[in-house]
Amino acid sequence: MLTVLRSMLGYMRPYKGLAALFFLTLGLDLAFVSIAPLSFQVIIDKAVEPKDMAFFLKIMLVLGITGVICLGAGVLSDYTLAKLNTRVQDDLRKQLFAHLQRLPLGFYQKSRSGDLVAYFSVDLPAIEGAMAVILTTGIKSLTVVVISAILLFYLQWSMALLILLGALVIFIGPYLLSRRAQVINTAYRDELAAMTSELHENMKAQKVIKGFNLRDAMMAKFTRRLQSLFISSYKKNILGAQLERIPMVSLLLINFTIIGFGSYLALTGRITVGALVAFFTMYTSMGNAMFGLTFILPVFAEAQVSMDRIGQLLDEPPEAYSRPNSIVLQETRSLDVTVKEVTFGYSESRAVLENISLKIPAGTTAAFVGSSGSGKSTLLQLLLGFYEPAAGQIEINGIDMRSLNRDSYRDQIGVVFQDNFLFHGTLLENIRLGKPHAAREEVVTAARQAEIHDFIMSLPDGYDTMVQDEGNNFSGGQRQRLAIARAILRNPTLLLLDEATSALDPISEAAINRTFAELSRDRTVITVTHRLSAVAAMDQIYVFDRGKLVDSGRHEQMLERGGYYKMLWDKQSGLSLSNSGKDAAIDPQRLALLPFFRGIDTEVLQEITHLFNTETFEAGQAVIHEGEPGEKFYLIARGRVEVTKASPDAEAGHIRLAVLEDGDHFGEIALLENVPRTATVTALTPCVCLTLQRKVLVYLLSKHPEIDAYVRDTLKERRS
Repeated sequence: MLTVLRSMLGYMRPYKGLAALFFLTLGLDLAFVSIAPLSFQVIIDKAVEPKDMAFFLKIMLVLGITGVICLGAGVLSDYTLAKLNTRVQDDLRKQLFAHLQRLPLGFYQKSRSGDLVAYFSVDLPAIEGAMAVILTTGIKSLTVVVISAILLFYLQWSMALLILLGALVIFIGPYLLSRRAQVINTAYRDELAAMTSELHENMKAQKVIKGFNLRDAMMAKFTRRLQSLFISSYKKNILGAQLERIPMVSLLLINFTIIGFGSYLALTGRITVGALVAFFTMYTSMGNAMFGLTFILPVFAEAQVSMDRIGQLLDEPPEAYSRPNSIVLQETRSLDVTVKEVTFGYSESRAVLENISLKIPAGTTAAFVGSSGSGKSTLLQLLLGFYEPAAGQIEINGIDMRSLNRDSYRDQIGVVFQDNFLFHGTLLENIRLGKPHAAREEVVTAARQAEIHDFIMSLPDGYDTMVQDEGNNFSGGQRQRLAIARAILRNPTLLLLDEATSALDPISEAAINRTFAELSRDRTVITVTHRLSAVAAMDQIYVFDRGKLVDSGRHEQMLERGGYYKMLWDKQSGLSLSNSGKDAAIDPQRLALLPFFRGIDTEVLQEITHLFNTETFEAGQAVIHEGEPGEKFYLIARGRVEVTKASPDAEAGHIRLAVLEDGDHFGEIALLENVPRTATVTALTPCVCLTLQRKVLVYLLSKHPEIDAYVRDTLKERRS
């Protein structure tokens, strides 16, 4: 209790004047409520029994004037408390929100969004309700109890002593249950936050749920969550009922005792009738107040839980960029990047990057390439200051980023992520995020460069079109172009592109790449991509594999010396897309790189290339499902897919096995025999795949028995 009261006083400290006015007006109100019952003794003993009408009128006049004054003070205290509570809530919301903005990205990756929303939707309202109850019912009840106890001792000490003993009985039950109440309320709050998170996640995943027909599975999962919440809610309600029932029973027993004992004292002449009536009236007021105090005990328990949760959140360490002695990066048109022996891991047990060193001079273009999981995007996040290296350092214009004021640095950066977020608001407002005070003409120019202006103008409301539900009323490519326009508008010194064109069709990608080429003339540009054809003209290419920098140089240099980069290049070469992006083709030389077609005559390979069909998939769409019959082989001409396997022990219900990209293939066992799929493959971006059906290949191999056995043996080896 003391912790809750100290916290509330701390919340009110910035508003001392308002708090003082509240307590003053509340005190006047309470004084009248507490002392008024004593007037019964004076009225009965001094006016009613002597039949003194003049004295009676004087008493009523005094009571009336005093009552009006105190009633006015009570109304003023209500308005004052409303303003005080509102300001405290406003301060807490601002403090929480501001702290959330300062927390590092790692905090959000380990927290569920529903849990964070619960701080605002559950915990802050609990504190608001507790303040309203404690500062009204709580203080009133406590004041009435204290003043009434003093007056009761004045009227009849023996009965007052009996009442105090009874009060101990009333409070001892709730006191003994208070610790248990806190534990149960904590469990209930955690279950409620978990349900909120699950509901929030379900709303955002409706495409996946419907695409995979997961409605029944989601219902079963939510039912299990509701069962856990039901148990916590049941325990909370039972305990709440006990906290009310125990004081009520105790109060009835005390009432019975006091009525009997007080009547006995009046019958024996030890107290007057007026004193007895005043005593009973005051005791009734005191009893109600004591019951009110027991009623607010659960409120204390709930407030304590919410205050502890909020305190834990506020104790989370913020990003280490707001040190008072941090170096402010002066605005410049020249930024160079140096990475010195950087090692980093999202957990201490596994390093994602190991001993990375590179230098990107100001005004040059650089690319980080490699397969999925190689660490290229992680290094970009380190350059953004989202994480701190475990070893080594990153320097911007020779300044260690640990000493750099991140705000001044990020003000000079433009970034386009692979998954870009659009805020609720107009398209104009979303593009203008890159430069909040930009003129409309500047926004239009940036949109033209991002190849999105014509589309925007085709909409009924143009740039005033509202973005709905994180941009779900636009395609992935349209959202990507809007994000690119946002970055272009900023006119940054350092432009960072993380798979910036992954959601675009070939024509749009080519146009955007031309735009990026024009933008790179007077700034430093760093591109992260798995599509090597997009970075062949870069000044420097850095090749990553399993967290290590395995090669670097210009495109032609690395092709000449062979190695890992050439292997990646060969894997993606020989695959072509039509301008529409709807049709793909593969040449015989690329087909010959597949293990089970290696060494086969070129004429046969040429014939096989004509057997492939083109299939397209939207982001989030399942390509194959685990357990379904296998009948096709897939070769990714463009896009990224995720390979997962069902796992009841995993929180998401499945585990990720791999991420495949341009030039990768899967499902080759289906070319051999009809066996169930061993994993689920889902498109992460819009995908174009070349597919080969088993029955078509079997027919071709029957025409070439000399290679049939070779292909079958090779596939069997890969399966084993």
